Amino acid sequence: MSINNLYSLINSAWYVEPKYGEANLPLLFNILAGNKIEIPAKKAQPAFARMGVLGATVDQNNTEDQYVAILSIKSPIYKYNQECGPRGTKSHMATLNRIGRDAQAAGVVLDIDSGGGQVYGTPEFHDFIKEYPKPVVVYTDGLLCSAAYYIAAGANHIIANKRAEAIGSIGAYAQFLDLKGYYEKQGAKLIEAYADQSTEKNKAVRDLFNGDPKTYIKEQLNPIVDNFISDIKSSREGVSEKVFKGATYPGPEALDLKLIDEIGTLETAINKVFELAKNSNSNKSQTNMSNTNSFPQMESVLGLTQPLAETEGGSYLNAEQKTAIENKLSGMLTSLKNAQDAQAKAEADLTAEKEATKGETAKLKAAAEKAGVEGLTAESTSEEINTALLAKIEELNAKPGASHTGGAAEDKDTGGEFSYLNMDNSIYSDAPKQ
Repeated sequence: MSINNLYSLINSAWYVEPKYGEANLPLLFNILAGNKIEIPAKKAQPAFARMGVLGATVDQNNTEDQYVAILSIKSPIYKYNQECGPRGTKSHMATLNRIGRDAQAAGVVLDIDSGGGQVYGTPEFHDFIKEYPKPVVVYTDGLLCSAAYYIAAGANHIIANKRAEAIGSIGAYAQFLDLKGYYEKQGAKLIEAYADQSTEKNKAVRDLFNGDPKTYIKEQLNPIVDNFISDIKSSREGVSEKVFKGATYPGPEALDLKLIDEIGTLETAINKVFELAKNSNSNKSQTNMSNTNSFPQMESVLGLTQPLAETEGGSYLNAEQKTAIENKLSGMLTSLKNAQDAQAKAEADLTAEKEATKGETAKLKAAAEKAGVEGLTAESTSEEINTALLAKIEELNAKPGASHTGGAAEDKDTGGEFSYLNMDNSIYSDAPKQ
């Protein structure tokens, strides 16, 4: 057991069946007493079930047959590896990641016999299993409780042996060890002091040690169980509400309550993985066929008469096809550059034309102002200036003298303003002199 991780093992919440947890207390007491504990070496790698021409066989031979990895979890659930105990969920995820990248791996069977374990790391492992890229089937022939069931709920399928003892225990509880007496017996005295500003620090735990667990239950345990129940409901469609009070059920009853999907054996679980993998590959093939000619432009560039070849990992291009795409992109970039240059020239010409128009407008404005047009501004347009200039011309035409004098015949003024003039005088006549 990792000494660095003792704090999370002694005083923390657990997803665990109580009797299963209590059965592991002697191990903890031995560690605290300083007793050396011999743990046999464990195999780091899972077992494999390979599917050959004769069917599924359990072995670890390196063949070309597709295989199912069998990962055993038959101990309390911990987040990290324990030096004197089992591997943690982080280590299991690392192993499963390697299997997930192996093209020969059809999927995984999690062979679980566990009454649960730590809260910390369990929801993360549940999410990991739920999003795993290959089929995951859980099998149990013993306990599948609390944290162990939380993990299992993320799998594609759960199978239990008909003799499986306990499945469920959906809930959480905490056991705290008050070690003050232990330390005092060793000659040590624990003294705590909190800053004046830290009135809420560790309050729930302090109240718990003082005999009032309400705050700890409300603020710590209840939210943990709410998340547990929510994840189970989202992962196990149709599961009975009855199971959320924390009870456990044997295999057949767990099936009725939809905690599991099937009664069977480890071999049933292995075959289920192969079945799910086959269905998944079939669906992928159908998807690939339905996507025929889904990239006609690319296929046209490559000069293909058939759609791009697709594998489970995707479509791949050879060197000749890459060169064809490169050349096409080069031509497109050249065309784009030419279009950008043409656009830049057109914009420059438009700017020059605007400047020329601006100069003509300025000249027209100056001429209008000389003609007596008033009220023009720097922002006046040529149309506004023209309109004002025409209005000025009409105004001038309406005044006396707007038209020229035609002579005596036209301009006789008898008894008018110029009556003293003799308009019959030859000097006012256009007639030629005799």
